[in-house]
Amino acid sequence: YENLRDDDNLWSEFLWREIDAREKQNQLFMYPGKDDNGDQRFFSIMLNAIKNDSVTAFSADNDRFTIPLTTAQIFNQTAGAYDTVDVPDPVTGAVEKVITKKPKFSPDSVYTFRIKEQLIFDKEASRLFTRIIGIAPIAKQVIGGKSQPRILFWLYYPDLRKTLAKVDVYNPKNFASRMTWEELFESRFFSSYIIKSSANNPGDRYLNAMIKDPLFRLLEGENIKQRIFNYEQDLWQY
Repeated sequence: YENLRDDDNLWSEFLWREIDAREKQNQLFMYPGKDDNGDQRFFSIMLNAIKNDSVTAFSADNDRFTIPLTTAQIFNQTAGAYDTVDVPDPVTGAVEKVITKKPKFSPDSVYTFRIKEQLIFDKEASRLFTRIIGIAPIAKQVIGGKSQPRILFWLYYPDLRKTLAKVDVYNPKNFASRMTWEELFESRFFSSYIIKSSANNPGDRYLNAMIKDPLFRLLEGENIKQRIFNYEQDLWQY
């Protein structure tokens, strides 16, 4: 990263995006990997960064990276939970309480990732910079018979970059040359949609809290992209 002086910061805005790995362009986030280097799913790479590279995970209570979590707390979220099951005796009919452990959820169930980023227009370089600040995996949790998204934890992206720079991304078009995950994020080789913006949002609300129709939410996200594009273009004189 080149140094960006605060005095040269002409305009800045925070954006929150979500990456859906079920989209065709994002299928490499779910690539299981058949090589000797283990599971290549992006969620597994994030867990390996916490376990092996001492990357600190932060609580999902907020996205300001204020509450660090221990490694044990992270892996307890992905491990199976203990549950009590009533098992009747086939002879006497007496009901016995048996403690069982549910299997841990599969990495395939985590296919959504949330990104917090900052857009900065630097008047010295006369260009718009995009800096990813954090990444969070989102799992599906069944509450009251309904599937609800739940953020597991946040990872500070500058700390995670060291791990991403060492792991290759599956490239279906060129097996001889692969890029790293760090190159993928910096080159923006992923598809995403905007879920929140810090501009004109004093209540700090997500788009789903302001717009109920999912189609209009996507259109509002495209409007935010177009507004940022137009702002950058209007700063130039032709």
